[in-house]
Amino acid sequence: MSIDERLERLTGVVESLAASVVARDDQIDAHTRQIGALIEVAARHQKQIDALVESTANLEKQWQAYIRRLPRN
Repeated sequence: MSIDERLERLTGVVESLAASVVARDDQIDAHTRQIGALIEVAARHQKQIDALVESTANLEKQWQAYIRRLPRN
């Protein structure tokens, strides 16, 4: 195998590796976007949970006030 043939072969390998790196970078970018979207969903869910906790606490207070007003026999 001549030096030119080896150089061509090596060039092909390097180009193939470069294409693989680009594809891998695209996958990493896609995963990064997915993780970002999941974090946004988790933040929205946390806000909803906080609102539900507050609503439940208020409802509990209302029920306690109602029960205290009932006549005790």
